[in-house]
Amino acid sequence: MVKSRLSSKGQVTIPKPVREALGLSPGEEVVFEIREGEAILRPRRRVPLEALLGRLGGRQPFPGEEGEVQAREEAWAQGQR
Repeated sequence: MVKSRLSSKGQVTIPKPVREALGLSPGEEVVFEIREGEAILRPRRRVPLEALLGRLGGRQPFPGEEGEVQAREEAWAQGQR
């Protein structure tokens, strides 16, 4: 377990072992997700638009913002394999 302290401005320094494990570089964006009273930190990876083409297919209704984010992240994950 790695610790960090919250500053008076609400900022947290991400410890070096965590940055290295996630492959984070200075200036890179991260995403915080709140689940069951815990915060999950993960890198925000940009997915090329081409990777999303055909993912929703046909005339399906827009899946909403969460569905769109999930589709983008799944496309990115498949591109990393």
